[in-house]
Amino acid sequence: MTVIAVILVFMVLLGAVTLGYQVFQLVVLDAESRGLKHPKFWGIFSLGGNNGGGGLVLYLIGRNKFPSHMTDTDRKVCDSRKKKSALSLCFIAIGTIGLIFTALFGDLSYFL
Repeated sequence: MTVIAVILVFMVLLGAVTLGYQVFQLVVLDAESRGLKHPKFWGIFSLGGNNGGGGLVLYLIGRNKFPSHMTDTDRKVCDSRKKKSALSLCFIAIGTIGLIFTALFGDLSYFL
């Protein structure tokens, strides 16, 4: 059971890292399309915060002043990044659910 738990932990970590990367790339793409200065700074800023979401909320509030000029190719890239983000969330959810079941029912020989 320990091997399964380790695999599930790495699955959750992989999902978390790829989700952070995809959010960074989405914010950079959006900031560039809106003409904001220093789009990579905004990407890094969106990942920071007290609980990981404070910077993203501030970015989303502040970007409303600038209209988006996203091209069709940028929209396609944005859609593909959104799909990859959803896949990352699935990795996190499946790994977490697996870890919960492993913790609850890890040693079934105890009940036999």
